[in-house]
Amino acid sequence: MEQKGPRSAASSATGQAGDPFLGRLLYVEDNAQIAEITCLMLEDSGLAIVQAGSAEEALKLVDADEAPFDIVLTDVVMPGLSGVQLARRLNQRWPNLPIVLVSGFSEELTLGYGAQYELLRKPFTRGALLDCLQRHLDGSIYQHA
Repeated sequence: MEQKGPRSAASSATGQAGDPFLGRLLYVEDNAQIAEITCLMLEDSGLAIVQAGSAEEALKLVDADEAPFDIVLTDVVMPGLSGVQLARRLNQRWPNLPIVLVSGFSEELTLGYGAQYELLRKPFTRGALLDCLQRHLDGSIYQHA
């Protein structure tokens, strides 16, 4: 059985500014209101969004889903596993999977955990969100797990 993983950055990149994104985004957020607002921001992005309410749910989705994800956007502070713990688990399996952490404040991040991932600070604008995702999907950023 072939292990699922992200498609290459080239297959996800849009090539030109203003074009919609291509690919699948796994979005992990435990706050339903924030998740709804963020999904609205991404509505016309072209990304297929799969949403999870916890890191544990995200891990189940990744295991059950046949299609690979191209990028992960995850909150940091959640009940159970944190976004940093989720990111590390995913990158153990798929070292080249781009992961962006989202947080307003996190003691875990203040202590330096998760420093290898880009942090998008809450509250963020639609433009900041799309710019961040674009940098990862077009291969401008290479992160080490």
